[in-house]
Amino acid sequence: MNDGLKKKIEEKLYDLGLNTFGFMKAENLKKASYDYFSKRKERDLMTSFEETDVEKKVAFLGEMPGAKTILSVAFPYVYDTYIHSKGYFSLYTLGQDYHVVVKRYLEEVAEILREQGYEAKVYADNNGLPERYIAQASFVGDIGRNHMLITKNYGSYVFLGEILTDCPMETRERGYDHLESHEICGSCSNCIKACPTSILGTEFTQTKKCMSYITQSKEVTDEELLLFKGRLFGCDTCQRTCPLNKGVATSTIQAFEPKGFMKYPDLKALASLTNAGFLPYKATSSGWRGKKLLQRNALIELMRRGERPEKAWISTEYLARYYHRLENLFNL
Repeated sequence: MNDGLKKKIEEKLYDLGLNTFGFMKAENLKKASYDYFSKRKERDLMTSFEETDVEKKVAFLGEMPGAKTILSVAFPYVYDTYIHSKGYFSLYTLGQDYHVVVKRYLEEVAEILREQGYEAKVYADNNGLPERYIAQASFVGDIGRNHMLITKNYGSYVFLGEILTDCPMETRERGYDHLESHEICGSCSNCIKACPTSILGTEFTQTKKCMSYITQSKEVTDEELLLFKGRLFGCDTCQRTCPLNKGVATSTIQAFEPKGFMKYPDLKALASLTNAGFLPYKATSSGWRGKKLLQRNALIELMRRGERPEKAWISTEYLARYYHRLENLFNL
């Protein structure tokens, strides 16, 4: 085992301000997670945001046939849990796009392995890896009843990233037999009661009915439109009601510091976005679905509050379609 190299990696992580991480054997992932994801697919619970081919999802060793170790790292992102009263973005979107930030940090760590002649690939939620299950297996945290990974220091307010390497290292891992026991939650069921679409409380969550997923969906039903209630992108309800998220440590990663226009969103500015005005949002995690979706979500909240948008803002057929539906829904 490469104990000296592993120590260098750990030291680098601490230097970067990352203190929540773990190592697991790469070969153990497929054996442990294949059945779980097969059952999710059988129940038609996979979403368009994830890899739906189970073989590809768990057989990632094809990308690195000699892979030995997976490093799982948690990146805390919350500075505070303020929620704007006139519409809000999920806390994870308030700073710079996490895909960019997580990849940048992990590349610094991966370079230590490459300098020693090992292969190292970085993953930042841009892959088919079952990240939460890797993180639980490697003791980074525990999956709670809200199906999110909950860490000791930061609660569930973390992003996950991984490094896959052919360097054999000592690991500390556990099996998947208690994945859905949610022992960390005790008898608490706050998230189950608070979930706006009532999808929690079972082993297999209907992710496509999660409000976070719905706010990012191009097409939503009238019933779903009525559930937005200020959500401009994402949800956070299950996290905000979790007692394990109370008093958690805040992030020291400067890139995740909330941007003013995200923390205190202006509904009219959002509804009337131009291509140039959209560029700052594009640099956050809320921009990947495009300008029209943010405009639509702002229209939903404006019209829910009884305000009519200016006609000039309804600049596309897509927005016009939602505008007319919202008129009927909110009797404007």
